[in-house]
Amino acid sequence: MTRGNLNPGDDDPNRPPSITVAPIAAASVSNPLTLTALVTDDGLPKPRPPPKPRSAPVGQVNISTGSRPRGLTVTWLEYRGPAKVTFDPAGPIAVSGGEAVTTAHFTAPGIYVLRATASDGALSTPIDITFTVN
Repeated sequence: MTRGNLNPGDDDPNRPPSITVAPIAAASVSNPLTLTALVTDDGLPKPRPPPKPRSAPVGQVNISTGSRPRGLTVTWLEYRGPAKVTFDPAGPIAVSGGEAVTTAHFTAPGIYVLRATASDGALSTPIDITFTVN
């Protein structure tokens, strides 16, 4: 049964993205860790073009903090660990050439589980990686 143009059943042509993480080097508190997510997708749904800017009335000031990437993205988060992890860049990272790269900064040694989630804007796929930070 379809609801308008949404048909999430077996005949939906969109498939979730596939994600793997490239092998990582030894991690330590003193050195940030580069994380590379390798992502493939079927190209559906097609990314929507960014909205056209509206002309602002005279005297109005808008501050833009940047726009979210459209299309295939990867978002990293700390799933488990003994201390806070920060990512640079933070938030959704656009996939370019099948890769999305971020840097993780650790504040304490221990065992961490990080989660990368690939999203095509409609469907997403998570993957967890576990490793020890010295």
